[in-house]
Amino acid sequence: MPHKKPAQPVGGDIDWFVIPIERIRQAAVLALIVVVAAGLGFLIYVRTRRSPEEKAKSEIASAVKLLSRASSSPSSARPGSAVAQARDLLTSAQESFEKKGFDEAFRLAVESESYSRRAVSGSGSEESGDASFIFVEGDVSVQTAGRSTFEPARQREALYDGDFIKTGRTGSSEIMFSDGTLYTIRPGSLFEVRRPTSTDVSGSQVKVVSGAINVYTSGASSTVATDSATASIGKRSRVSVDVEAGQKTQVTTFRGRTTVSTGRDTVVLNDREKVVATARGGAISAKEVVPDSPLLLLPADNRIYDLKTGDLIELKWSPVSKASRYRMQISRSRLFVPDSTEVDLDDRVETSARVKVSREGSYYWRVASLNPEGNASDWSIVRRFKMLTEPPRQVAGGQPPRLTVSSPQQMGNLFLIFGRTDPGAIVTVNAEPADVEPDGSFKKTITIEREGYSTLVIKAVDAGGNETVRPVRVFVESL
Repeated sequence: MPHKKPAQPVGGDIDWFVIPIERIRQAAVLALIVVVAAGLGFLIYVRTRRSPEEKAKSEIASAVKLLSRASSSPSSARPGSAVAQARDLLTSAQESFEKKGFDEAFRLAVESESYSRRAVSGSGSEESGDASFIFVEGDVSVQTAGRSTFEPARQREALYDGDFIKTGRTGSSEIMFSDGTLYTIRPGSLFEVRRPTSTDVSGSQVKVVSGAINVYTSGASSTVATDSATASIGKRSRVSVDVEAGQKTQVTTFRGRTTVSTGRDTVVLNDREKVVATARGGAISAKEVVPDSPLLLLPADNRIYDLKTGDLIELKWSPVSKASRYRMQISRSRLFVPDSTEVDLDDRVETSARVKVSREGSYYWRVASLNPEGNASDWSIVRRFKMLTEPPRQVAGGQPPRLTVSSPQQMGNLFLIFGRTDPGAIVTVNAEPADVEPDGSFKKTITIEREGYSTLVIKAVDAGGNETVRPVRVFVESL
């Protein structure tokens, strides 16, 4: 009986199979085409490819040319600017190239070109500065970061991280940060602009080496460092910081909240409180109370007097509870620099004074109160009066005053308005009074709280009630 082979299991291993001869021919032709194409591609690649060294060398050369163009920027020497970062990256690229790190050199050169292009196009946000001068008076100079000499400061000049501001005995200035914080730098001070070193830190940062400043925060906080202490100033605060280099720092909070720390002690100041921190040992004194500031009553702001009549001018202010005396100043300087301050009396017991002025021009006046311990309040709001040999005639229906307005300088939601009107005219921006100089030039800082487009209404009114209005449209980006 013939022996039967066992059946092949379904799905079992298959050792061989059949392919039609036509398919074999097609596969052979296709394989030949692939081999030929690969060979040609490899030949082209070998002939055209650049070595990593050649690529890096070429990219570095391009970065050098682009940086040369970008270096014409006024901020080219400033640490943190787009130009400075492009320069640092190019230096690193060249160092990597010397060490045979060609791939790294290529990458760094490409990144350097990116920063140079940003500076050339003006798109680098840091090029607009961390702050800017909004008012400069007298002896004020700036030492740009990375340089060893001081140069005269200019109004509206941009300031950057590492810049130093120095005011002489007759100098004072106001600078505004992009977050809206205003710093008044008083005579005889040395002040450094700083940029927050961490994205977690908000608000402006500065250092006071010596002298005194006033800080006015709005919607952001501020940090003021000295050799003795650090003052963390809250939003919407008015604070004075007075530094005796190497000795002590006095911090007075007139409004708002400030945390003063020395590393050893920490004290929180609220409205009308002050402390003194010593440089040696880090001790902070007990808190002392300062009085309220007076309200100015007479004369009305921007009052015009006829110099030829020689009349006495009566200045009057409100009494302050617990004040034992008052300090009154009259100056030709809005910042009350010493050489321009003609009256400075700190022994006024009454709440009024009568003065005689013999020179033409604009005069600013203010008053502070002092308690029996000698602690002084914040200064009152400054008012101004004018002495003219020919006061403007009050002619209703006459020619309206001229009014020119420059493009507003924007810093976030804060706008600096500059312009010119006729001498003697009063200027308001959204119904808030602007500072008008005797020659008619004016400036005003105003904050826009809402996002999107807004209209600033700038109005000039002369003594006869004639007015000129200029609307200016501005835009606040959403955060």
